[in-house]
Amino acid sequence: MAMVTSKKMIAICKYGGEFDTSEDGLMLYSGGEAYAVDLVDNMQLSDFKQEIAESIDLTVDEMLVKYFLPGNNKNLITVSKEKDFERMVSYYKDCEQMEVFIMKEAPPTKTPAKKQPPRRPQKRPAETQLAEVLTETQLAEVQTETQVAVVQPPVDLGLSNLLPLNEFIDIETTNEIMPSVPQVPINSFPMSTNNDEQHLAAKKWENLITGVGQRFHSLAEFRETLRKYSIAHGFNYMYKKNENQRVTVKCKSEGCPWRIHASKLSTTQLVCIKTMTPTHTCQGGLVKPAFRATRSWVGNLIKEKVKDSPKIKPKDIAFDLKRDYGIELNYSQARRAKEYAREQLLGSYKDAYSELPYFCEKLIETNPGSRVTFYTNEDSSFHRLFVSFHASISGFVQGCPSLLFLDSTPLNSRYQGTLLTATSADGNDEVFPVAFGVIDDETDDNWRWFLTELRNALPEHLTITFVADFQKGLRESVPEIFGDQCFHAYCLGYLAEKFVKDLTEHFSHEARRLMVEDLYAAAQAMKLEVYEKYTQDIKAISPEAYNWIIHSEPEHWANCFFRGIRYNHMTANFGNGFYSWVSEANELPITQLIDELRGKMMQVIYDRRVKSSEWKDRLTPFMETMLKNEIIKSKSVRVFGSHENKFEVQFGEIIDVVEVGSWACSCREWVLNGLPCCHAIAVMEIYGSSPYDFCATHCLAETYQFAYANSINPVPYLERLTDVEVGDGAIVVTPPATVRTPGRAKIRKVVAGLDGPVGPADFLKRVLQCGKCKGLGHNKRSCKEDLQ
Repeated sequence: MAMVTSKKMIAICKYGGEFDTSEDGLMLYSGGEAYAVDLVDNMQLSDFKQEIAESIDLTVDEMLVKYFLPGNNKNLITVSKEKDFERMVSYYKDCEQMEVFIMKEAPPTKTPAKKQPPRRPQKRPAETQLAEVLTETQLAEVQTETQVAVVQPPVDLGLSNLLPLNEFIDIETTNEIMPSVPQVPINSFPMSTNNDEQHLAAKKWENLITGVGQRFHSLAEFRETLRKYSIAHGFNYMYKKNENQRVTVKCKSEGCPWRIHASKLSTTQLVCIKTMTPTHTCQGGLVKPAFRATRSWVGNLIKEKVKDSPKIKPKDIAFDLKRDYGIELNYSQARRAKEYAREQLLGSYKDAYSELPYFCEKLIETNPGSRVTFYTNEDSSFHRLFVSFHASISGFVQGCPSLLFLDSTPLNSRYQGTLLTATSADGNDEVFPVAFGVIDDETDDNWRWFLTELRNALPEHLTITFVADFQKGLRESVPEIFGDQCFHAYCLGYLAEKFVKDLTEHFSHEARRLMVEDLYAAAQAMKLEVYEKYTQDIKAISPEAYNWIIHSEPEHWANCFFRGIRYNHMTANFGNGFYSWVSEANELPITQLIDELRGKMMQVIYDRRVKSSEWKDRLTPFMETMLKNEIIKSKSVRVFGSHENKFEVQFGEIIDVVEVGSWACSCREWVLNGLPCCHAIAVMEIYGSSPYDFCATHCLAETYQFAYANSINPVPYLERLTDVEVGDGAIVVTPPATVRTPGRAKIRKVVAGLDGPVGPADFLKRVLQCGKCKGLGHNKRSCKEDLQ
């Protein structure tokens, strides 16, 4: 369960010091460094550790979090799970800050080895011996800090971030440098025995550290150089001292003599390596240096890769880093690094919310007549946003059928959220975006709000058919907000999914497949007798399933009962083209996401306007093809006069009736498709009428051009939003509390997927069952027999 704080609290995280126990048992902490971490709403223990890990040399797995109870400095409490973390925060809920102590988790205990006598200098292996000239004072320093100084001539690497070296005459005398001694190659430790695994990209870092006397502009630059150097040579290190003035580092392998010490030169910010033992006795190449790869560091490393390939997957990032640098990351680490790189390229996810009010003003300013609204919670955190451009509203009213598809898709950005969409179909059966919204959570209330905003954006006189889910409050919200001027067609995809889920009886995969196929056939049936045939087929398999169908309000999904016109569109995921745009942008900060969708819509409107200007036919290409197919079929239709204005028409073995006065056919395909059916076309030939004169308005090429007559305009200077100053009394929008939890982000369900219309097979996952227990519902978890 996520931790929720009642107000802002800061955790002072102390690391690198030691505890001293006084005579009365009080534990006092001294030394080390302190870091401040904000305890934000819904922060979890893993998030807290990750924030700390980016500042110190411990991974989340190596980290122990401890604290004192208020007023008790004698007993340290360990935080090992989420409930411990929540309990710790609740103890200090009335305080503005609390102290937390970060320690390294002790490795598993091993059987102590027999103590060996100290190694004599002459017994050291030849390849690790150093020529040393030490004074008694320097020897004492070596014993306390485990450092050995070796002076090596500077190496000109051509690196712009290193200062040129002449002589060591201006180095601080507080850590006196030894006289020059015979140099030992820095890279003289044994590397990995597997020469086939050479990480070529890291080789350029092998000589970044050249030895004693090398200078850097800052300690941060030194730490960065040291990190790259360790990765190139395949060893891990740990800080003995990590302060504002000096840094002492040793190899993490026990017993290895590799050391380095650097400190600031007096009266300057320059940092100089004072002492260094450059030789390893450990098998450095066998140690994984991944613990040094923090989110920010890896993010900077892969920034150009993410810039060139914005859709690169975290697993591919992890593979490339392992191949090129020998750095091993898990999926979550790679995903967080990618997030950091994107933030560096595109801006902060958090800052994007504070820019939202100004951005919405710019959207309205550059696109007059558009409806753009956003709302926040009481704590000023983002709640919901609605966007409908004037070009979309006018295009829908003038050039599209009164048909809207409502659907949703989750966003994969840092703060999650859900995108709600209202799309239509243009005369060429292509997706026409009408409105979209971003909400912090998909709730009944948020859907009701979205529909209210949509109602306010559209003219009042429209009679609209909605194709949408019947859950999430939509069954009640659609008629409540749009009244009698709407028809709600239940999405057949969502209906079939719930149908399969609600079946309590056990059925074989084949039986379930047949029932779902019959459900689809019953929904698409034009005539009552056909609908009843397929529902009876379901009843023959399961009376329970038949009862479910009868009570599922067929008047909202079966063609033979539905009173609205949905032009044979059965599912809400018609807007798959729009969702493909979202899939390319759903990891962006919110302002970038909105502008990316605006740009896609702007380009589509322009492209379709140009394309339609070249059409020569009276109908759109899609409708022209459909009508020509019906004209071809009409050649095989037999027409019999029945009454003055009625004709009996036979096509194959099926007989329908065409009424000339109202130009209606009993097959109902004319009504459902907007184009004359083959039966009506056959009768029109008798009267000498053209079927083109009886096509629905939205099928015409001229109407299509009306749909794309207006343009969506760009929003200039988007990159300058971060420089906007917030005036007095202005709303500062903060991110929602829905921070994504660690792990893979959830993918879009198949019923709202990107693979086109949803069919019966999309809801049937075959359940493997054993032959011995077939029919009992056993699977591989409950039965040891072979599955089939």
